[in-house]
Amino acid sequence: MTPYVLGIDCGNTGIKVALFDLQGREIGALGDKVATHFPAPGFAQCDMAALWSQCAVLIRRLLEEWAVQSGQVVAVGCSGHGNGLYLLDHEAMPLLAIKSLDCRASDLVQTIKNQSDYELIQELNRQGVWPAQSATLLCWLKQYHPETYQSIGSVLFCKDYMNFCLTGEISTEYGDLSASGLYDFSAGEASAALLTALAIPEMQQAIPDIRECQDVMGRVSREAAALTGLSEGTPVVSGCFDIVACAIGSGVWQSQAASVIAGSWSINQVVTDSLPGRDVFMACHFPGQRYLAVESSATSASNLEWFICEFFKQEKQQAKTHNVDLFQQLNAMVADTVISDDLPLFHPYLYGGCDNQPVHGNFFGLAGWHKKSDLLYAVYEGIVFGHLEHVGQLRLAGQHIDTAVLSGGAAKSPVWSQLFADVLDVAIQTSDCSEAGARGAAMAAATGAGCFPALQQAVAAMAKLNTPLTPRPQQQAILHQRYQRYLAVSNALKGLMS
Repeated sequence: MTPYVLGIDCGNTGIKVALFDLQGREIGALGDKVATHFPAPGFAQCDMAALWSQCAVLIRRLLEEWAVQSGQVVAVGCSGHGNGLYLLDHEAMPLLAIKSLDCRASDLVQTIKNQSDYELIQELNRQGVWPAQSATLLCWLKQYHPETYQSIGSVLFCKDYMNFCLTGEISTEYGDLSASGLYDFSAGEASAALLTALAIPEMQQAIPDIRECQDVMGRVSREAAALTGLSEGTPVVSGCFDIVACAIGSGVWQSQAASVIAGSWSINQVVTDSLPGRDVFMACHFPGQRYLAVESSATSASNLEWFICEFFKQEKQQAKTHNVDLFQQLNAMVADTVISDDLPLFHPYLYGGCDNQPVHGNFFGLAGWHKKSDLLYAVYEGIVFGHLEHVGQLRLAGQHIDTAVLSGGAAKSPVWSQLFADVLDVAIQTSDCSEAGARGAAMAAATGAGCFPALQQAVAAMAKLNTPLTPRPQQQAILHQRYQRYLAVSNALKGLMS
């Protein structure tokens, strides 16, 4: 029987499951939207039981629809969105899940930044604090929901919770923890010094053992096997923070390689051999005893999802009725748009700004002659401009970027991928696989199962890239002009909010 590895990728807005062979070929994939609950302004939460049920159903459907026997799946790997919180209580029951689109703690961020020991926090965790960060949310719960805070038994991240559901075991791994604000890079753990500075020292006992992404953390339990159709005892690896999974799943491995992910968050990152300085937004552990220098914010494709849900309801229903791809129709509309100064601008700040200031999204320069397709183009372009803000910060920090691998929803769109090349002024490559995050998790699973001697060999064998898209000089002049206007409006907005 042909061996396969199962990759699970659970983001803020969607969950995907995919099967891969050991050459990295995608055998089959299924996905579904993940509901976000907004119980109060600024809150973004998830029903933990519903999320696991959704995942289990998708796995069973995947095996059945592609006629894969459970014994052919040699290992399982999961990736998930970082930060937010997925909490278990002292009896290891689901307590609360907060997504990384949440901004309830925006006011608390400034309070923490005014502390006398804030410089110490920044030095230890290499990112300070920001609203949807795990550390900040724990501080918020302690201050505003002490009964929930006192009930915390385990602090997990999204993929850790899925691993717990699969195996009954509790653990985390270096990528997620190092990006959470709870990790002391000087100590290599969630240290007492950092947690004390954050005023949450009691959380040290709630943070599980830390593993590498390819380490086997447990095996599929009898209960999970009955729900998913997987074989009881199948190895489950610790898995990956999704930005790491997307990077390795799309072949980004060598030092100084760049990865751009256009998903719910705008992720812009470079692999480095040394710990990045404090002039980048975030440092994160990367396999091979290395790091990612990361600039990111919730300013990417989640904005397009909102726009489609609110302004393309009729087209969405028609596409469903006639079984056609709405995204292809949208891409065609954008491709047909002639870029000019008369088009409106869009700032993709629906969930906060690129520097995590409390700004909001907007259309600027609207006129009576603009059509819905003009606004759609502006959303595509504005999201890319948001990525450029971050790439600019990486360049200022000394990261040289002349080529990048694009993954996430935008990578499935040739017109959007070309816009990334034009705006970022880099050669853009995309993966041959539609689910790079799931494939990255599957690579870790294949390594943990012993199919490869090390993760580097799994990446080399399983990742393949398409022909690069190069910048078009004839488009870059007008796009540069529009970007300067975009920045001017963005800076004015931030000035009004300060």
